[in-house]
Amino acid sequence: MKKVLSISVATLCLYFAFQQVNLEDINRALITANLNYLFLASLITFITFILRSIRWRMLLNSPKELSFSQYMSSTHIGYFLNNILPFRAGDLGRAKLLSDHSKRMKFSFLVGSLVAEKIIDLWIIGFFSIFIIFLGYQDILGFNFSLIILLLYIITTAIIFGENSLVNKIQEKFSITKNFIDGYLLVSENKIKLGIISLMLWCSFVVYIFLILQSLNINLTIQQYLGLTIISSIVTSLPIAPAAIGTYHLAVIYCLSLYEINIDLAQTTAILMHSLFLVYTIIFGYIFLSFEKINLKTLINDNKD
Repeated sequence: MKKVLSISVATLCLYFAFQQVNLEDINRALITANLNYLFLASLITFITFILRSIRWRMLLNSPKELSFSQYMSSTHIGYFLNNILPFRAGDLGRAKLLSDHSKRMKFSFLVGSLVAEKIIDLWIIGFFSIFIIFLGYQDILGFNFSLIILLLYIITTAIIFGENSLVNKIQEKFSITKNFIDGYLLVSENKIKLGIISLMLWCSFVVYIFLILQSLNINLTIQQYLGLTIISSIVTSLPIAPAAIGTYHLAVIYCLSLYEINIDLAQTTAILMHSLFLVYTIIFGYIFLSFEKINLKTLINDNKD
């Protein structure tokens, strides 16, 4: 019965997810693209999910009760659900699924750990941005984006390397926030290991974008590849439309216009960059969701001791 329920839920999600895919636009973009580069980009996408799962496991101090495949499954399903749910609600589904596999980690604690992930990512974005600006390429991101990113870098640096006295006081005063804040504070532990795996993850994002652009015979400088990675990633993480439909494309087109890429080629690039990742998460998310043992009771209950 659970197996039938899993497949039914997965198929329903698949139906809604593919409503986000414009097959005509994808087909038009594929006609002009080198498929060998797209295959390599798909492989890099798979590697990014491995790195995401390794980092999450490392962030949680590798609890022995959870297998690596459970991190992979929860991560893929979370991104799959982000394709059909607004406000990045798939991240909550990701935390809930892993919580259901654990006897001791609460949902709120795991949500806090995902916030910690976002803080790390924002710090890496800021690090790349400062690297670009330090080399004298202030125009790579545009002035407004540069100011926003630098501000985020200062805030995330204070969180990661600060004493976190404020959140500790909040935790003492409002006990209900304890599990969430405990997960959130994981960001200040294992800084070196988390920093290394995060740099590897973000370098793989840059490689993904490099391969997509190479498939369309677009050549940029390393600073421009970094700039496109930064801007597209920031927009993707915003909790707006499901799968960042529209907003992602605008961000990519805006960024490529800074690099004097003509509008038609910029639109094709945006479609390919977005669609390849979208289709990957739909296919693999469906596969993982089909094999998950869905328990309706645990989906609404978080009463772990």
